[in-house]
Amino acid sequence: MRRTLSTLLPILLAFQATAVRAQDAAKFVQPSGQAQHQQPRPAAQATRPLTNADVREMVEAKIAPEVVVEKIKASPCDFDTSPGALGRLKEAGVPDALLLVMVMSPKCAPQPQPAPPPRRVAVSVPAGTVVELETAYTINSQLTRKGDAISFRVVNPVVVDGQIVVEKGATATALVTKAERGGHFGRAGRIAWMMKEVTAADGSRIPLQFNGRMVGDSKGAKVATSMVVMGTLMWPIAPVVLFHGFKRGGNAFVPEGKRYDAAVFAPATVHVTARD
Repeated sequence: MRRTLSTLLPILLAFQATAVRAQDAAKFVQPSGQAQHQQPRPAAQATRPLTNADVREMVEAKIAPEVVVEKIKASPCDFDTSPGALGRLKEAGVPDALLLVMVMSPKCAPQPQPAPPPRRVAVSVPAGTVVELETAYTINSQLTRKGDAISFRVVNPVVVDGQIVVEKGATATALVTKAERGGHFGRAGRIAWMMKEVTAADGSRIPLQFNGRMVGDSKGAKVATSMVVMGTLMWPIAPVVLFHGFKRGGNAFVPEGKRYDAAVFAPATVHVTARD
């Protein structure tokens, strides 16, 4: 029995040592199917533009012209296509076909220069400059109140020193100073306004001077005459005569498109794009 144990003991110790080494080795072995961690690759560097030296080098390396052409088409280029540079490439053995591709390559064309910004000038608009306006819509004294803003359109552009300071169609604004609807006994409606400002070409406001007014259809004289005649001839029907006194006068209307001339109230400066 002792002899048997003595024989098996070295075998068991050797097996145990082998198992320990196997476990240590397994720590460094990645299981199959598990994604391996790779070092990140450096970002690709930007492609360097081809130069005359690159074309010459490819030709001296006996690369087929067709391959060189495709390389030029697929790459940014910075070729020197001056007569002297082309002559030196010709002497180095670069075929005329490649020289033509270098010259005609759109990537070799000079970049277009950005257009210079438009020149701005300051134009002084003197007081008294005439601005022709028209009503932008129909104005009704019955629907308008004192203090309301009403709009006008500029009929023709205003030009000062050869520059347009107020464009055609620009908006002008006026404030209503009186608005009365037609009243009893034939009293006519009335509307009056005071021009305030017009929008200049640069978006600023130019003060304007103009006072406008419109009176509706008055029936006062007609009502008074009718009352006198009927009151004299037919005094027993005085209530009927009095009823005629309730006949209303017409409201004041300013039709769309009616034109007026306003004037610049105070000097103003407008910054506009120069008309050369």
